[in-house]
Amino acid sequence: MRITIAALALLHFSGQATPYSSNVENDYYHHDVNGIPTARDHNDGVPDLFDAMNMLLGTRYQSNAELDNRFVANDQLFVGEGSQSVALVGLTAGNHNTLGIYTDVGVGEEKTAILPSNPHYGFMGDGSANQPFAGVSLDIMGEFGWYLEQSGPVTYSTFYSENQLNGGWDHTMTFAIPELNGQSRYLDLGDGIVEHTFSNAYLIGWEDLPFGFFEPDMLGDDDYDDLMYLVDFKPASINKPVDVSEPLSGVLLASGLLGCCWQRSKRRILRSFALPRK
Repeated sequence: MRITIAALALLHFSGQATPYSSNVENDYYHHDVNGIPTARDHNDGVPDLFDAMNMLLGTRYQSNAELDNRFVANDQLFVGEGSQSVALVGLTAGNHNTLGIYTDVGVGEEKTAILPSNPHYGFMGDGSANQPFAGVSLDIMGEFGWYLEQSGPVTYSTFYSENQLNGGWDHTMTFAIPELNGQSRYLDLGDGIVEHTFSNAYLIGWEDLPFGFFEPDMLGDDDYDDLMYLVDFKPASINKPVDVSEPLSGVLLASGLLGCCWQRSKRRILRSFALPRK
């Protein structure tokens, strides 16, 4: 398998009715209940999900609530269709986190690490030729999931894009970025800098801490910006492109899109490499 992931640098379901905390599910942080989960923002002085979107698109969002029409509800699995790429946008976490994929859907044991990083807080590039995203190139066919493995010093856990492997909790949020399709960004693969043109752009963000870590009713700190990365893979649930010019509440909740993930592990991204399968 050959994996391409570019790093943009800025980036338990026990007795619970939804895979998100009640705060996220019920828009507690934004007080605009519309049925679309919204991550916490403006809580720790580091880039949020909306900041990553602004950096990628040049938009002027001021809160995560403004990303609701991009939200992909069903983002547990993605589909590989050959050689595609992933770009790490930023980190905002104190953990040493490793991003990877797994191909044994529903199990999560056949894992391949693709992008490790050190604790870091901020963006690591902007995708230009002078400041490329750290990346890795992946050739894969069929469905797969993402995982985030922590090696401390804050926590030592592994979370998956499939809720059932996290005791029911959803540790990722995905957002569609159709405006990036057809556009190019530069990625540093370690052995050289390449220009990659996206065709299925999504932003994915991770919450890298367990439920109850800070407060009894929160999943980590509910902000989903601990590791943010840009991917060129479609969610397995998506069959047609999304038009963000119209409200996507119903469409996104029904079909689910995908996003680019930002890592709260605020760590420095090691440029490009391929790690052995576990």
